[in-house]
Amino acid sequence: MILSYLSRRQAKIATYVRYPTSIRIDPVLKSSTALSSTIQLNNCTTMKPIGSPFFNPIKPFSTTMVRLDDEKPHDHAKLWIIEKGTAAVMLVLIPFGLLIPNKLFDSILTILITAHSYWGMEAIMVEYVRVLLFGPTIPKVAMGVVYALTVLMMGGLFYLTFNDIGMCRAFWRIWRNMRKSKDAPRTPSGGKTC
Repeated sequence: MILSYLSRRQAKIATYVRYPTSIRIDPVLKSSTALSSTIQLNNCTTMKPIGSPFFNPIKPFSTTMVRLDDEKPHDHAKLWIIEKGTAAVMLVLIPFGLLIPNKLFDSILTILITAHSYWGMEAIMVEYVRVLLFGPTIPKVAMGVVYALTVLMMGGLFYLTFNDIGMCRAFWRIWRNMRKSKDAPRTPSGGKTC
């Protein structure tokens, strides 16, 4: 959730970074054919040409901090890479966790499964529970439900990992119990016992 929050709010975070308000350029003529310049950061946009007044190719300019609007759409490329990386790591880690069940694999799987589920539920709520369709309060309530489900899921999986048999061992126990019911002998009356 923290990675999701930071990657989606990077445009707003960038507004707090201080940039220089202007640049002063002082060209210096070192020889008759070569022109070099030094750049100094100041609060003014003045130029002091030294040398020939006919040969001054540098134009004055200033850089100002651009105020980013809160309603501007965010760049989700970094979050998309993180989401796909998480899915790829889970694809490799789930078989290892099932073959070698231990608390380390269970903990990593708990974090990855919770993050993967959070991003999926958040995408569904953002896509289908829009402010234009439901008003301003229902989308906020829906995101609150997503946060609550995420916290409950992570808490439950960590409880299963540290206070019970573990997530991967629980999977094998459920698998074994499902196979027992299929392998149980059937009675000749179609499974009914009187």
